[in-house]
Amino acid sequence: MIAAANFIFATIFLVFSLPFFWHQIQVLRSWPETNAQVLRSEVVLGTPEGHENLYRAQMHVLYTVNGKPVTAGLISFESRNYEATRLRAEQFPVGSHHRVRYDPANPSHARIGAGWNRTFFALPLIVASMALLFTCIGAVFLAVAKVS
Repeated sequence: MIAAANFIFATIFLVFSLPFFWHQIQVLRSWPETNAQVLRSEVVLGTPEGHENLYRAQMHVLYTVNGKPVTAGLISFESRNYEATRLRAEQFPVGSHHRVRYDPANPSHARIGAGWNRTFFALPLIVASMALLFTCIGAVFLAVAKVS
């Protein structure tokens, strides 16, 4: 019974992770990539959760789409740790250039750091890892039940 419950949780987490993977893959396949210049980069205080502050590395970038300038506001990092957030914001100094991907249907919607890397796929990988964890736990309970 416990093994079955773990397999059910594993299936739920796996199914829940699929739309996240799909969306990230669609961004990489269909959003064009362009060069952007950082206009502003700062650490801002987000909405506090409970009693702890949430800091965001926020930036504004400028890039060109079909010959027209586009500005976009991006959040590249969120943490309760101010120092970690400050270090992330320092990776994008004003005037620096970075590659961004933008939504062709809404060019002011952009992503920085989009690529085939674990940072870009962090959320779906975490959810899929939970599926793997529950699968392993279920397998252990199933093996123990068969031995008994």
